[in-house]
Amino acid sequence: SLQIQEHRYLKVNYESSVDWKQTTDYLRCNPRFHGRPRYDCTLIQLTQDTSVFVQLVFMFKCQLADVDSFELALVQPFAAGIIGAPRRIDRDMRLTRIKAVSRASSIFVPLCSFIRGALLYPDPAHQDEFIVVDRIDSDLFICMKTWTR
Repeated sequence: SLQIQEHRYLKVNYESSVDWKQTTDYLRCNPRFHGRPRYDCTLIQLTQDTSVFVQLVFMFKCQLADVDSFELALVQPFAAGIIGAPRRIDRDMRLTRIKAVSRASSIFVPLCSFIRGALLYPDPAHQDEFIVVDRIDSDLFICMKTWTR
């Protein structure tokens, strides 16, 4: 027998690079969070050497009879970098711009691969492009200095 239990809320604990204390991010993946859709973004460890930004699509726990359970998320990845020369404003302001891949290219990842939450701001002038907001989060600011794409 297979049982699937949806998760709409996840606490991600990580060690802050600023003060080395445990910090918690609260991530939501909810079609009606206070009456509006909310699908947070996070930084995940995709491979041993690569971390990527993703947007949550669906989180769940899968329980198989007589087998351990698995906690997974369906996520929409973001590509690191935009094709072509970097825009002057991005260079001048030291912005990190990423682009959402198609929703059809979403992937399943284990919840244990989540590093921390991330604030990504959609660029209204360029569809599916986002700016990583790292100036108001000192830990993410430090993290972005060494980000392996």
